[in-house]
Formats: sequence, C-alpha cells, structure tokens
Amino acid sequence: MLTALAAAPFVPTLARAQDLLDPTTLRSSRVSSSTTLPPRARPADRISPGYARSMAGGVTDALISLIRAYGSAADQIGLMQVKEKDLAAKLAAAIANKAAQLDEYRQGLFCSGCNRTKSDILSKGEQFPHQGQSIIKPTPEQIAGKERELQAVIDKLDAELKDVRTKLAKANQDIDTIRSQIFDGMGLWRTAVAFQRRMIRQEDFDDESAYLREREKISQQLGAVQTETATSQDISLIRGGVGDLELWSSTLRQVEDRRAAERRASNQTMNLADVTAQRERARVETVANEVAARITAFGLAGYLRIVTVPMTPSIDPLALAQEGSGITFRMGKYDQAGFGEILPRVAEFIGKARNTMVEGPSGPPAPMAGDELRMADNAIARLKARLNVRLAEEQRRRDEAAAAALAQAQPSETPTQP
Repeated sequence: MLTALAAAPFVPTLARAQDLLDPTTLRSSRVSSSTTLPPRARPADRISPGYARSMAGGVTDALISLIRAYGSAADQIGLMQVKEKDLAAKLAAAIANKAAQLDEYRQGLFCSGCNRTKSDILSKGEQFPHQGQSIIKPTPEQIAGKERELQAVIDKLDAELKDVRTKLAKANQDIDTIRSQIFDGMGLWRTAVAFQRRMIRQEDFDDESAYLREREKISQQLGAVQTETATSQDISLIRGGVGDLELWSSTLRQVEDRRAAERRASNQTMNLADVTAQRERARVETVANEVAARITAFGLAGYLRIVTVPMTPSIDPLALAQEGSGITFRMGKYDQAGFGEILPRVAEFIGKARNTMVEGPSGPPAPMAGDELRMADNAIARLKARLNVRLAEEQRRRDEAAAAALAQAQPSETPTQP
C-alpha cells in the first residue's frame, strides 16, 4: 500500500475532506494552504429526523382534537344519563299509577261526577265522592277506556326512554371509539418520537463513518510521508516531506475539531428532541385535565386524568414486541364507519419506521489523534533538522565550489626576468 501511495501522481492542490477518498489526490505537497472541510453529504436514501418529528407533531394535534371530542361526547352522555334517569323514574311511577288507579277503578272507587279515583281525590284534600256525586261501578267499556288513557302516558314515556337509550348507546360507542383512537395515537406518537431519536443517532453514526474514512486516509498519508523521507538526503524530497506532514497534520486537527463539533451538535439535537417530546406530552395533559374538569358523566372524567401515562418518549414500540405502534390511528377521525381503517400515510410511516434500523459506524478504529500528531511533529522536527544539515552541506559545497572556481579564474603571478 505504501508503495502505491508513493507512486501516486503529484497534484499541486490541497486535498479536501471528500477528496481524501480519491487516490488521485493523495500526497499533495502544496505547503501553507488553508484546508476547508465542506459539509458531508448524507446517503441519498437516508431518512431525516424531521420526517419523524413532523409526524409526532401532527399526532399531538390530532390527540388534542380527539380529547376535546371525547369531552363533547362525555357532555352529551352526561345530559342523556340525567334524562334517562328522570324518564326511567317517571315511567316506573306511571306504571305503578296505572296499576293503582285501575285497581280502584274496577272496585268502583271513583266519583261519578269527575270520574277520578278515590285516592286521586283524597290526595288533593277533597271529599270523596264530591258533594252531590255518588260512588259508581264502571262498565267494562269505561274500564278499558281508563286503561287506554293511563297506558298512553306509559307508552309516551317508554318511547322517550328508548330514544334516549338508543342515543346514549350511540354516544357510548362514539366515546369508546375516541378512547381507542387516543390509545392508538399514543402508540403512533411513541413510534414517531423513537424513530426521530433513531435517525438522530443514525446521522451521528454517518458522521462517525465519514470521520473514520477520513482518518484512515490521513493516517496513510502521514505514514507514507514518514516512510519515504525516513532516510532520504534529497533536499527537495525532504522539503516536500515537511510540507506534506504539516499539511496533513493541519487536516487532522481540523477533522478532529469538526468531529467534536458534530458530536456536540448531535447531543444538542437529541436533547432538543427530548424537550420537544416532553412539551407535547404536557400540552396533551393540560388539555386532558381541562376537559376532565368539565365532564359530569359518571366514570368518564377519570380516563382523561391518566390519558398521558402511555406518552413515554423512551419507549419504542417497534423495538419491543412491534405492537402498539399506532398503525390504525386515523389522525383525528373517529367515526364508527371507519373503525379499523389504516390511513396510507400512517401505513407508509410505520413501514419506514419498521424497516429503518440504526446502522452503526463502519471503518477501522482510528488511532489516537494526539499520538499521531506527536509522531508527525517529531517527524517534522527531524526532517527540518536534516534539511538544515543538508542545506548547510549544500551551501558549504557551493561555497567551496565557488572558491575553487574563483581561484582558477585568477591569473597566476610569475617572477619578472631581469
């Protein structure tokens, strides 16, 4: 490998970060050039954390809408529960009244003038029978007519009660569907938040992989330069080696600085994601408590008091049993006709979340940058010392050659003949 690197063509431009992988740009010898490391490109098929964050935000809004719908349904149920209780009591009283009145009616215990029963007249504090009237025994036709009259009241109350109970059953179905959708929404929210966290980690792993590739090439360059200049006495090669070592040492420092900045940014992004998730949970909880405080229907307010318990950002449904991922969440819809429906956008999201697992960084472990830099600095110092020696030798040689040439050029002095 070192032989191949040594044989690589000279390119008088500084290798940038993405060029480090290009063999044609290895071993640049341009000295004192500034290194600019451009942003790294993500893999073309990499899903952004923003994709999952957008879903989590949309689910949060839908959950709040569902909780308010739950409150409206609970209000209607509360009103119907009161009405049902009132009608049931009236119906029971009407049935009892019919039985009592018909019993008296059949015994003839009613006033011939007003046709009211004895108990009815006495309950009003009146004399039975009324003055000038008499107690008479009704005919079968009169008894049947009285029964129809009393039954009409019962039938009316019974019809009203059945209507209320039908509406109440429908409202209970609606609120059950809403409750089910809220539960599914919690699952989809957890899936989205966990997916976002995975993609944040994936981006950091992508940066780590790129970093390891860069470090591998930088290490190759530093090693190749040191090997080629280890015993060389050629001034040009030594001077070029100093420049190369300084160039790649500078590049190594910049790569290390950028990787440290990337790690800090990744941690900050993860912390921000956690804070955002907690804020969304708090939003849902606040609305749930506000709605619960207004609900009068028996047993329905308590559910909202604990509704946000499943909103735990650290739980990844897909990483566990792959259940409760929220695939049947309908983004705020809760009509019975669509019960069990799977929305295409939700199905697509769950599919991507399920099929996108984190890929760890790839590449050989990088040597300690500090060790490499110390070795490079030592090599630079040795090369500079050798360069100074060779420059001094070359200067001495030139000086000697110049003196010899000067001496040869001067005419020799001969004694004058008398």
